[in-house]
Amino acid sequence: MQTNRIDNSLKERRDILDLLGKLRGDGISIHEMEKIGQKFQQAGRRALRPLVRELWRENSGELITKYAYILDFFETDDWLDQLIQIALKRKDLGADGKAALMVALEGYGVDVHSPPFKQPPPAPRSTLGETVQGAIRLGEEGMVTFLDDFLSYQQEVQQIVIRELSQSGDPSGSRLLAAMLWHEDRTVVLSALQALARIRDPLAAGVLQDFRADCAEEYSDTAQKCLRRLGFLGIKASAPRQLLPFHAAHATAPDGDGYRSLLLSRRTAEGRLCVLYLQVHERRGVLAAWGSAELTLEEFRSEVEGFRMQDDLHEVPPSYLLALVRDALYWSRELCYLPADFYMRRGIFAGEDMTPAPFAPTLTALPQHRVLSFEEGENAARALFKNPLFTGWFMASQRVYDYAEECRAGADIEQVLQRFCEELLAPELELIRERLLVSADLMRVLGNPSFEVANVVSLAESLEDNPLPLHLHPFLRCFALESMEIAKESLERGDEAPLRAAEEF
Repeated sequence: MQTNRIDNSLKERRDILDLLGKLRGDGISIHEMEKIGQKFQQAGRRALRPLVRELWRENSGELITKYAYILDFFETDDWLDQLIQIALKRKDLGADGKAALMVALEGYGVDVHSPPFKQPPPAPRSTLGETVQGAIRLGEEGMVTFLDDFLSYQQEVQQIVIRELSQSGDPSGSRLLAAMLWHEDRTVVLSALQALARIRDPLAAGVLQDFRADCAEEYSDTAQKCLRRLGFLGIKASAPRQLLPFHAAHATAPDGDGYRSLLLSRRTAEGRLCVLYLQVHERRGVLAAWGSAELTLEEFRSEVEGFRMQDDLHEVPPSYLLALVRDALYWSRELCYLPADFYMRRGIFAGEDMTPAPFAPTLTALPQHRVLSFEEGENAARALFKNPLFTGWFMASQRVYDYAEECRAGADIEQVLQRFCEELLAPELELIRERLLVSADLMRVLGNPSFEVANVVSLAESLEDNPLPLHLHPFLRCFALESMEIAKESLERGDEAPLRAAEEF
C-alpha cells in the first residue's frame, strides 16, 4: 500500500515538471496558459513548490512572467511572500528579469515604489564616501547590496571603497570589512586588514580577533600586527567570542542535473539564530546564497517552511552539511568571487575548518560491495526510481522527446535505446556514477535500510568498467526508459515537447 502511494506521488510530480516544460515552450497561447494554470490549481500545494523553485532559479524575464501568471491560479496566496523575497534577495537577476518581477508584484497589489523595493536616490553630487555611508545606514540589506556591487568593481575602485570604509567614522563599517576578509583576492584581504587597523573602535578589534582565529596561515601574522596596532592606541577587543552550537542543518538530494540546496542555522549569543541558505552544483560550486544575521525560532521555522515550497529539505547532521559546503567551495575555486551573502554570513562557520575539499561519501560501514546479477540490478534500479529521493532523476530535453516520438511511430525500441544512451548518457557517465554515490550517502545519513543503500552503491560501481552496451545496463536502461516514458505520456496527451531549455529538470 505504501509503495502505491509513492508511485502516485512520483507520477504527479512528473506531470507537474512536464507542465513546467510546456510553459518554457515558445509561442504558447493565453488559452494554453490558462489550461496549464487550471492543472496547477488542481494539483494544489504539490505543484506550488516546484513552480516557486523555478522562480528562484530563472533569469529570463519572459519565463518569470509566465510563472508569476500561473501563481494566480492557486487558491492560497502563501506564494506572494516568496515572490517578494525573490525580488528582494536575488542579486543575480538582469534588468529584464527584475522588471518582470516588479510588474508581477505590482499586478498582485504590492507597492513596488516604496521601501524596501525602492531606496531614495543619492544626491546628484554624491561622493563614493556618501554612497558607502548610505549603504551602512540601510543596515543588513543595504550592506549586502553594496557588497554585491563591490565584488564587481575594478580593483582600483575596490581599494578606494576599502579606504573610505576605514575613514567613514562609522564602526559599522567594520562589518563590511569583515565580509571582505573572506574574499578570494589576496589584495582585497590585506587591504581590509589594514583598514580595520585604522578604525579606532572595539568592534574592529573584535573582527580582527575573530578572523585571526579562523584565517589561513598566510594572513595570521598580518592580522596579529593589525590587532597589536589597535592595542597600542588603547583599542582592545572585547572578550573572545562565544562559539555556540549549530541549531539545525538541512539538505536536499542532488537532482538529475547535480543541483542541490543547503540550509544551516546556528545559535547566537543574543539567543537567536543566524541562518545561511545555499544553492550549489556538483561542478560549478556555490551558485547563490541568502541569509539572516538573527531570527527567532518561530521566524526560522517559517523560513524552513518557505524553502520547503521550493525544495525537499531533509534534516542532516551539521558535520555532514559542512562537508558539502567544503565541497562546493572546492568546485568554486575558478570563480572570481562568491555571492555577497556568503561573505556576509561567513561567521556562521566560526571555529570550523572550512578548507575547500571534495566530498567523500562515507560508505565503508555498508555490507561488502558485491557485483549484482542482471536480475538484481534490474530490481535495484526499479526500486531506486520509486524512491522519492530520486524524483528528479530523468531527462526532459528536446532530444528525449525526439526519441520518444520515434518509439511511438513504431521504431525498434532496442535501437532507440542504444542511440539514446550513446548520445545522452555516455558523456555524463562518470558524473552519473558520482551522483549515485553521493545520493547513496544521503540515504545512509537519513537512515534508509543498509541493503537499499548498498544496492545504489552497487549500481554506481557497476558503471565503471561496465562490460555491457550502455543500453543493456540495468540502471542506464531504466534511466532512459523512464525519461522516454514521461515524454511519451506527454505526447499522448497532445502536449507539445518542451523546447531547448528543459534541461533544468
